[in-house]
Amino acid sequence: MIALVTLMLTARRLQAALVVLLSALATAAAVAGPVYTDAVDRAAVAAEVANTAPADRTVAVRAALESTQRDRFDALAGDLADLPGFTTVLSATLPVLGLEPESGDISWFTFRDSVCEHIRIVSGRCLMATGEAVVGASTARRLGLTPGRTVSLGWATYDEASRAWVLSGRPAPTTVVGVYEPVDPAEPYWGRSGYFSPTAPDAAAEPVFAGRPTVDALEHDADNRSVEAIPGPGAFDADTLPALSTALDELSEELGDDEEMARFAALTDDLPKLFDRVNRSDALTREVVPLAGLPLIGLCWLVIFVAVAGATAARRHEQALIALRGAPRIGRFWLAAGESVIAIAVGAPLGYVAGTLATRAIADARFGPVPVFDLAPAPGAPAAALVAVAGAVLVGLLALRRDLSSPVVDLLRRVPPRGAAWRTIAIDAAAVVLAVLAAVQLRAFDGQLLGLGLLVPGLIALAVAVLAGRLLVPLAARLGRGAVRRGRLGLALGALQVARRPGSQRLFVLLAVAVAVLGFATTTVDVADRARADRAAVETGATRTLTVAPTDAGALRAAVRAVDPDGRYAMAVGVRPGVDGPPVLFADTAALPAVAVWRPEYGDRTPAEIAAALRPPDDEPVVVKGTELALTVDYAPPPATDGTAPGTELRLTALLRPLAGGPPVRAGSADVKTGRHTWTMASQACADGCRLAGIEAIYSAAGGEVAEVSIISLGVRAEAGAPLTEVVPAFAVDRWRASDDAELTAEDGGVHVVVPGAVIQPRPTVLVPVSTPGDVPVLSGGPAPKSGEAEGVDGNIVAIRSVAEGRALPRIGTGLLMDIGYAERVATAATALDTAEVWLGPAAPADVEQRLAAQGLVVTGRDSVAAAADRLDGRGPALAVWFHLLAGVVAVLLAACGMWLMAAVDRRRTLDDLVALRRQGLAARTGGSWVLWAYLPVAVAAVVTGLVAAVIAWAVVGQYVPYFVDDDFALAPPTWPRPLAIVLPAVAVAVLFTSVAVGLRRALRVRD
Repeated sequence: MIALVTLMLTARRLQAALVVLLSALATAAAVAGPVYTDAVDRAAVAAEVANTAPADRTVAVRAALESTQRDRFDALAGDLADLPGFTTVLSATLPVLGLEPESGDISWFTFRDSVCEHIRIVSGRCLMATGEAVVGASTARRLGLTPGRTVSLGWATYDEASRAWVLSGRPAPTTVVGVYEPVDPAEPYWGRSGYFSPTAPDAAAEPVFAGRPTVDALEHDADNRSVEAIPGPGAFDADTLPALSTALDELSEELGDDEEMARFAALTDDLPKLFDRVNRSDALTREVVPLAGLPLIGLCWLVIFVAVAGATAARRHEQALIALRGAPRIGRFWLAAGESVIAIAVGAPLGYVAGTLATRAIADARFGPVPVFDLAPAPGAPAAALVAVAGAVLVGLLALRRDLSSPVVDLLRRVPPRGAAWRTIAIDAAAVVLAVLAAVQLRAFDGQLLGLGLLVPGLIALAVAVLAGRLLVPLAARLGRGAVRRGRLGLALGALQVARRPGSQRLFVLLAVAVAVLGFATTTVDVADRARADRAAVETGATRTLTVAPTDAGALRAAVRAVDPDGRYAMAVGVRPGVDGPPVLFADTAALPAVAVWRPEYGDRTPAEIAAALRPPDDEPVVVKGTELALTVDYAPPPATDGTAPGTELRLTALLRPLAGGPPVRAGSADVKTGRHTWTMASQACADGCRLAGIEAIYSAAGGEVAEVSIISLGVRAEAGAPLTEVVPAFAVDRWRASDDAELTAEDGGVHVVVPGAVIQPRPTVLVPVSTPGDVPVLSGGPAPKSGEAEGVDGNIVAIRSVAEGRALPRIGTGLLMDIGYAERVATAATALDTAEVWLGPAAPADVEQRLAAQGLVVTGRDSVAAAADRLDGRGPALAVWFHLLAGVVAVLLAACGMWLMAAVDRRRTLDDLVALRRQGLAARTGGSWVLWAYLPVAVAAVVTGLVAAVIAWAVVGQYVPYFVDDDFALAPPTWPRPLAIVLPAVAVAVLFTSVAVGLRRALRVRD
């Protein structure tokens, strides 16, 4: 038996080689999915880590320690040192006085492990002994410090009563031995310290570095300590993340279980957010890749079925002779199946190696680096290979089923009998039912791509192909009969062969499914590319964006307008994340039409219309211009209940905003005295003019008592000693309103206000001019807050009025857009922006950064639509989608091979028919035309059917294909691809199939 099978393989070497090749392709297609998924997982981890700030990749335990707690903290630091792939850095910091005696400002006396390795000494030397310190270069320049200078430093604490830092420890002499600069302020070594970050609140206060003995020797009762785990090479990759996540969970539990330690120490850790993104990316990759990989494996099985069935049909006469010689059924089975099974078994390991290497090479070229020649099995690859081989053997045996069960009489016939109609109808119905069930499951599980849902595109392609294939035979027969009547013998012979050849329908289904796989792939890739481009435009908001150091909203707007007065290319922007409400985007909307990349998701109004709606006309503000303000008031405190003199706990502060832009000005003094008097407040910042934002009254007496004050008039002096000019000669009730629903009444020619006292803490009552808007118009991305309130530019709650609504907003997704200038009109507190940006339009000049720097803005970061798109392209879903294109190309090439394979299987019979017809006078040209028309109509019909199937599959599945790890911007992806994404692949496939058909014509005509 073995010898006979060996002889069969030797005699039909070409057919055996084709089955080996197809088995290898099936195995390669099966392992390609897991190998590509593994490569995407690793690349996605690298991308997510790269998109995470160095500080957010650092794990830190921080504590405010007393001297008795330091030993326990050191033990906790040892636990943190056990994190795999991390290096720990211990630091201790305490505030000291003495380095800046004139200003009385504190300095931060700091120890940090191995600090000398990460700073550059520009003068003097680094630390060597106790009692030595090094200071920052800017600090040294500002204070005139040089190496060798001795300063007296003492521990300082903050005194709440005086609201100032006071000396609390005995000063000790410290020698400045060097002046330093950080080698790289952004290197991971600095972790979460923020010493040199331009966005840090005290960025100008460079730390004074000293050795640990020096810091510990300084007399102090408490200090701030931290131990930071700094990631090293290999700390974050797909292999180490699970162990790292487990170690962090254990550390967090240990800290939480120690109640005493938990009271003074806290774990600062943003890595769970990174882990969540990585896990989400992995999950999406395992949805997107099988969506293309599973149909490809099925297509490989279909090609194997076509190959084995065709080869078996060609050996029908041989099977009949074996049966006539009385061979038992089991022997007939092994003689028929052994040839295919052995070929499949030989091709499987070749396909495993080739698929692994090829997939790694493609992944390396697409998003590397990937170890191409690493043959270590990817997770799931061996199991996928076994499934592919088992499926190949199974479909091979199914292809043998009919011939093994046919009687000898049928086997001796050259034309095999047609199968039972009910059997083919049942198979077609099963394909349609499976496709419907898969689509129903997909919708029933809210679009989750799992189970049959992963097979929806392939099943729909198969269902459409088999239904269209039912029309192939009658249409081909009709076409052949019509061609006979018209005398077109080549077309007639080709069409009739399609109608009579059993494999024609199988070939049509194979080609159509392959075209559908490619069509679905190009559609997915095109829509995904456009979705990422849309997302990139929304993430950045403008063609380019510059992040600047935290600054005041007014100063930001004034600086940008000084650079671009007409708003042609630059726009000031601030972002407030929103703690108790939606995030808010503040923008100088005068530049909105020229700068912002406007999208339909932002609403159905144009940028110009939105800008006009967000900046409605308002009343003229109250403007003061001078260096001194004089406020005339009449104050009546509540009577003292204990017989002492009445208190003077009322404070009045004028809230001013420079007209030229800049931080708000608070002009105030000590507590207001009892009685009527004119109170003078210094306001040097208003020499060029300020807008009066309001008058703040705070009564700090405890117990819930109230104080009464009448505000009579407001005047201003251009300079000290100059005559007083009244800005508000008489406070009228109809010209002012108060916060917190405080009632204003007219009294003594002014406004009478009842100011409540502090119950828990003082609460300000603010009087604002009626010219100040009562609410702020907003553009809402998503539903507006039902409360009708949101955080203003100063962080206080303001009333809002929605003028338009969209699905999303640039930069923040869902939230609110306010005009930054209009928001300032209602602000009564500081308007510092932690997230300050400058958006640039296409017309921005090349030196715009230098112009902004000249206005005092420090650029700390840069972004653009192109950079955002590149970041999205490197994340898991984007990389996974490209597997569809790979699978589509392989599917089409496999179908072309199947076409050639079908011709190879039919070669002998086709040549015999051609020779017979030539002997009867058929022209050679007509014989070649016959071969062409036997394959070209099938290919053309398959291309059209495949495109229809791809469109149907996309209509069912497209809305569920994930493109992003998160859904922060609530963007609806494009519904349909661009026409070229369908037309170009269809043309390419049609050209390929036509070339194969022409090649077959020439090959067979040469042999004729």
